[in-house]
Amino acid sequence: MIQTIGLSKAFHGAEVLKNINLQVAKSEIVVLLGPSGSGKSTLLRCLNGLEEPTGGAVELNGIRVDAAMKVREKRSRYREIRKHTGMVFQQFNLYPHKTALENVIEALLTVKKMPKHQAVQIGERLLERVGLAGKKDAYPSRLSGGQQQRVAIARALAMEPDIMLFDEPTSALDPELVGEVLDVMRELAKEGMTMMVVTHEMKFARQVANRIVFMDEGTIVEEAPPEAFFREPATERAKKFLNQLSDH
Repeated sequence: MIQTIGLSKAFHGAEVLKNINLQVAKSEIVVLLGPSGSGKSTLLRCLNGLEEPTGGAVELNGIRVDAAMKVREKRSRYREIRKHTGMVFQQFNLYPHKTALENVIEALLTVKKMPKHQAVQIGERLLERVGLAGKKDAYPSRLSGGQQQRVAIARALAMEPDIMLFDEPTSALDPELVGEVLDVMRELAKEGMTMMVVTHEMKFARQVANRIVFMDEGTIVEEAPPEAFFREPATERAKKFLNQLSDH
């Protein structure tokens, strides 16, 4: 479902991703771990075109974008990729002047040009799915951070994605609200959604991931099933990372 081939990304000459080769199978849940600045978020953003790779290629759902392609071709392919790929960010990025329901159905109306009554049915069903049926008419300012993030997940699901990308979806939340967002992600995992997740939630990584990909300084340092990674990381860098976490 997801593949990167020699993926590289530089900002102003500084390489943030170096020759990343990664494959994610259908229904697999891959959690990206690593210290801040290791390239995890940039990798996710290169997958759906929020950042354009400077080298190599990405392929999602059979649609390939090569860094060497002409700009127009790249943009058109990334547009195709985004039709099948949902993304949830650290900040919820909801429209403040729209209700929870209006936020969820916005893309159905503007991108899919769906009749409003049909979009509303889908939106209501998705809000129910993330446990917010009673909040459909609430504006973001009246919702807690955890509720806003669940609206953001419902909004991403509205486009019926085959792949979901989560970029630190709980890091802006108060600790007591983290669980409600992770529960929704656990449900998606059970339903067989293909997911790539950047997170600092080690318990979630341990319980839900099929595979941990540990990154440092723009490279993949090691990949392993969670059980093996947390019990006995293969590299010194990963050991050091886990030790620092257990100190907190």
